[in-house]
Amino acid sequence: MIPAAPARERLALALAAVAVLLTRLPWIGSGYGSDPDGYRVVIAARQIARTGVYEASRLPGYPVYEYLSALSATAAPWVSNAVTALFSVAAFVLFALIARELGVRRYLLIALAFAMTPVVYLSSCCTMDYIPALAGQLAATYALLRRRPMLAGLLLGLSIGCRITAGALALPLGLWILLTTAPRPAVRQCLAFGITLLLVSVLCFLPVLRRYGTDFFVFYDNGGYPPLDVVYTRALPLVWGQLGLLGLLALLCAAPGYYRFTRAALDDPRTRYALTLAVVAIALYLVAFLRLPDESGYLLPAVPFVLLAIALLTPPWVAGAVALALMLSSWIAFDHGVPTLDGPIIEDHLVRESQQRSTRAVIDAVASLPGRAAIVSGWVLPRITLALDGDQEGPHQFIYLVEDPADYQHYLAEGRELYYLPGVDLYESQAHDLELAELGARQLAVPRERQRPASTGE
Repeated sequence: MIPAAPARERLALALAAVAVLLTRLPWIGSGYGSDPDGYRVVIAARQIARTGVYEASRLPGYPVYEYLSALSATAAPWVSNAVTALFSVAAFVLFALIARELGVRRYLLIALAFAMTPVVYLSSCCTMDYIPALAGQLAATYALLRRRPMLAGLLLGLSIGCRITAGALALPLGLWILLTTAPRPAVRQCLAFGITLLLVSVLCFLPVLRRYGTDFFVFYDNGGYPPLDVVYTRALPLVWGQLGLLGLLALLCAAPGYYRFTRAALDDPRTRYALTLAVVAIALYLVAFLRLPDESGYLLPAVPFVLLAIALLTPPWVAGAVALALMLSSWIAFDHGVPTLDGPIIEDHLVRESQQRSTRAVIDAVASLPGRAAIVSGWVLPRITLALDGDQEGPHQFIYLVEDPADYQHYLAEGRELYYLPGVDLYESQAHDLELAELGARQLAVPRERQRPASTGE
């Protein structure tokens, strides 16, 4: 076990935590993020705040985060976004403590690289469950490194309540106990960890079970499997950024130069055990992502373990170079090989600003429509619903998608003319194999909004 950090190190960590928070603040004011699920969370949270009755933003439910969001659901978007930013600071501190506990020499630099990696940075500035769940996972990991299995079970259980896939970390954490502890105490610690984890997880999901019964445990696929180039973009550039990806590629190419360092590092049993924990965690989240590669955020729990493996197996100067590339990767992009300052964080901000303008333009355009209309809105519906506090604009109704031709005829029978938002016709075609224009729907005359990278509908 590493000795307690001296006062100078604690001060440096505290100052770095403040710096991480400051990097988040300029980006928390534009809506609830670029992901429609953030708006779904707020819609459900407002319902919980009004009625006291649990409602899932989407199944299988995210009850701990949805209840937490209910506390700020009626406030301005920056409030709930700021809560996520604070969780990201906690995740940064916890990752730094984990790296220090495992003997990483430049642990603060590696932790800063983690905080500034694009998928982490962008997820820290919106109202989504990724970062709170990750903070719980890292807290559980640190508790287990400090030989606190029941506390680790409690923290991971709360993390599962934020995002159920956080539970995959239980396997590598259990392996850590078995690898680092004598057989008899290991069994006791595994039981303490596992039983606490199970009890807390069940308690977290009781509201979901009461509201939806045993059918709550479902995941929704977005049509078919995305093209391989989209999978690649979501798995690599959107996670690490273009510059960060170049840094990781250079790391692999330089492997022969630090091969002896890696071999020497693996002579240490604790390093081998930490690497086992990291590799199993990475593999689990990679497999889960490849099964349903809808969001780059699905890979977010693997990021700290990738960086931990790099820090343990490479010389400090190599890990430091990769860390520097990742710290800049949220700001720098490449346009035909020329570096620009229009990196992922700027792109995300522009998308969010475009979405806010587009939402207002859609509502204004629909308000001027004659008669009664139904507007097929797709992924824009959560934003519209939140802006209107419902799905009605006068006599007009916003709907998500048309399920089938009979559903289309139902709206016609109600005396409604159907419109669709730009781009939603493609999503409708992918999701239900329906061509809205062929059925007779018309595209609403509003500007097409800026799209998130590798977005094919939500």
